[in-house]
Amino acid sequence: LQVSRLIFGGFRDRGRLQDFERGLLNGLCQVQMEEFVLICLREFEDDTDTLFDCVGNVSTVRLVNLRLEEISEVPVWSKVKHLECKKCSFEAVPAPKLSLFKELRVLRITKNRSLRNFEQKFEGLSNLEVIDLSENRLTFSSCCSYQFKNCPNLKHLNLSFNSNIRLTGNFTNVKNLLYLDLQHTTLFGPDSYPVFLSLQNLIYLDISHTKTEIKTQCTFCGLNSL
Repeated sequence: LQVSRLIFGGFRDRGRLQDFERGLLNGLCQVQMEEFVLICLREFEDDTDTLFDCVGNVSTVRLVNLRLEEISEVPVWSKVKHLECKKCSFEAVPAPKLSLFKELRVLRITKNRSLRNFEQKFEGLSNLEVIDLSENRLTFSSCCSYQFKNCPNLKHLNLSFNSNIRLTGNFTNVKNLLYLDLQHTTLFGPDSYPVFLSLQNLIYLDISHTKTEIKTQCTFCGLNSL
């Protein structure tokens, strides 16, 4: 069977009919899909290591409104290029597990009310171009080179509508960024020294509603493409 998009689950929070349990998606191993959407399941067992067993060869995977607290094991042969986790239950950005999706080009983790921690780093995602971590409650310091190691093709980074982020001026690992959105997130750093100095290729920057007070003439030094 070949399908372009398969949606599994429901569209309402109330009356969720199904818990996720081991092997639930085994029947999909014989289905070729371009996009798989898992939406509104009730609960996940502690062991969800079979979540990607039969959808690892799907190009686009969307996990929406799930009580999913962590990413399950990722098959080494995964072909997922676009992954979205919306309204899940992460407490920390699961960067090490997500770094196993070697074909990943677009990653979106949004609207997770419990997501506050971003201390682990993405590593070795040479194809990654877009990361959207907007509308969470992230608070972290030392943004943003540490979090993205060996991700040379990252072009779009959206950290808007979060809590508090400290910019250190170290963008060495993301120096090819074209788009940086930090709006509606309290920022520390850009009001006192040129934190954007290494972002020579940046063409879009949004620091509106960030409680930033410009105190130096060189706050935007280095942004030659704006």
